[in-house]
Amino acid sequence: PFPAELLDKTTGSYDPNGRDFVNADGKTPPFWENVRDGKNSTHWGPCLPPRPASRIEEAHVDWPSIVQLNKKRTSDRAIEYPRYKPSPNNRIEANNTWGMCLPGFIIVGAGKCGTSSLYHYITGHDRVLPANEKQIHYFKYYPKEPMSWYLRHFPTTETFLGSGALMTGEASPGYLPYPDVAALAAKRLPGPKIIMAARDPLDRAWSSYKYNYVVPALDKAVKGKLMEKSVPEGMTEEYYRENHLFSFEEMLKAELKVLRDCFKPGGTGETRAREKFGNMRWAMNEFQRRDKNGLPPLIDLDDYCYGGKVKHLVPRKQWVELIEKNPDKIINVPNLHLVQSFIGRSLYALPLEWWYIAYPAKDIYLVCNEDMRDNTSDMLNRLTSWMGLPDYDFSDVIAKGMYNVGGNRGYDKPTPWNETDLEAGEGEADEHDLLEEREEEIPISAALRKEVLEFVRPYNERLFELTGQRCNWL
Repeated sequence: PFPAELLDKTTGSYDPNGRDFVNADGKTPPFWENVRDGKNSTHWGPCLPPRPASRIEEAHVDWPSIVQLNKKRTSDRAIEYPRYKPSPNNRIEANNTWGMCLPGFIIVGAGKCGTSSLYHYITGHDRVLPANEKQIHYFKYYPKEPMSWYLRHFPTTETFLGSGALMTGEASPGYLPYPDVAALAAKRLPGPKIIMAARDPLDRAWSSYKYNYVVPALDKAVKGKLMEKSVPEGMTEEYYRENHLFSFEEMLKAELKVLRDCFKPGGTGETRAREKFGNMRWAMNEFQRRDKNGLPPLIDLDDYCYGGKVKHLVPRKQWVELIEKNPDKIINVPNLHLVQSFIGRSLYALPLEWWYIAYPAKDIYLVCNEDMRDNTSDMLNRLTSWMGLPDYDFSDVIAKGMYNVGGNRGYDKPTPWNETDLEAGEGEADEHDLLEEREEEIPISAALRKEVLEFVRPYNERLFELTGQRCNWL
């Protein structure tokens, strides 16, 4: 049973009448249903009990003392995380999850859509504890590790329950694009809330171009670490920017050509997805449903639309012509999977459809980046209510600013609102003015702008229909 001491009116950390487990909208946080209903379970909410003292004796936990200790920690948010040092030859110890807690939410993407800010706003709620790092990427890059490796990134059972927390979570935008990640996450961690942030597709593409292409290209050029030996060394950033970088327009045109070929009937995005996932139990019914009802096919965009390295100095097929015409321009930068897909990773519906197969629709929520900037408090109140959290005043949390913006200050470093384009949640700028300003800032021709917007529009509508929510995009 859930420890009675934690529900004690005087020394406990939770409301003795269970009001913490159902919010004003009747929503319950993930994994708290058994505690809400007074039922015994192997879990205490999202947490496993500490390791038993023996096979017949439960671990003794001095909960009143732990609650008092955590009250003292509130100001500095000092949190204990599980230690993880299993012997490589001891599989039992490697899979030991005693005293660990499950995340109640995962922000799965999309990259350059405000996931850092969203994560810090949510974990600013007084009943939410953060992971020991924002991006864990367990289900993408570390799936061979046991679940205990993953869960060590979240607070211990004693810290979590002793502080009266209702939820912890993470934000790994690298999860979203990959169907096999959605399937693995659902298999190993059923039950959390899945949150996706999305942004005006052209805005996101432009942001990614600057963040993932321009900044690293200039960094490599200035340090003399380029693969392109035809580019002179020892010059200024301004020189490299003007003479040796591909323009945003050039990159978009090259990618559009590849995507159109991939998305055509019988193209690789559709056929390879069916070959890989069509007979898998978790996805089979959705393939059949779409075939029966004449719905658009599932597409595995990131894995099959772009291809791999073509030859030395030509890392992707979409850049063959560009490099042949401009051999003195830089293309070989880190994270090419992000550089290849400025538009692709802005077609949010395509990867999110796989998550709707893996998880119940009721557990998936779309956050529009524009709401996060212009109506921050209202957006957070709607989101956290849906998550099952109690009402909270986010004013102090929001006032710190936005994260991972203004020249990439890091996932955990806020940029004050007065250094961003719009003050927090005030929404004073006229909507038409904001859209006009956005158009002026992105340096592409009117013809290409029209072409890109027409290309992405059907996928925007597909996203809005899928999620039941609509974003204010061009």
